[in-house]
Amino acid sequence: MRTYLVDQDKNEVVIDLTKTIKRDSNLVEFHFQAVEENEIVDRSIVYIRKLAGAFFYSEDQKSWRKLARQKLPKKFLNVDRIFGVYRGYKPSGLTDGAEGELKTAMPGKVIKLNVKEGDTVNQGDTLLILEAMKMENEIKASISGTIKSIMVEEGQALESGVLMIEIE
Repeated sequence: MRTYLVDQDKNEVVIDLTKTIKRDSNLVEFHFQAVEENEIVDRSIVYIRKLAGAFFYSEDQKSWRKLARQKLPKKFLNVDRIFGVYRGYKPSGLTDGAEGELKTAMPGKVIKLNVKEGDTVNQGDTLLILEAMKMENEIKASISGTIKSIMVEEGQALESGVLMIEIE
């Protein structure tokens, strides 16, 4: 699962959950990587353990810290910047295109198209599946509307910045 953190100046940090391993009924191992400009810049492993109804995390399985119960955040504060949090997709209005334009953020291959021209879609609907960096990414509608045009087809390899779909 890909998560985008985007600040008010459209600077972004991309975090990929690359692997999940269930060690036992109370311990799960999560593998993450940070991506900047299509390059992996950091990898880490986080362990989550359930004990007495509470959750704890560790990076080394030696020292554990309790996790506060929380809902999935829509905002994330990092020292001097506030990031919007987008799980699985980044709204097209946060890229160089207009709000109803879906452009590729990185090179990839169209695996599946879920819509056709003239279809009505709601914000958050999955429009297509794009394989990039060995991961399948759901490309979702950032706005509700009608599919105006589709510029790609299944199996097509795409470069970064290619307009895939327009919604009006």
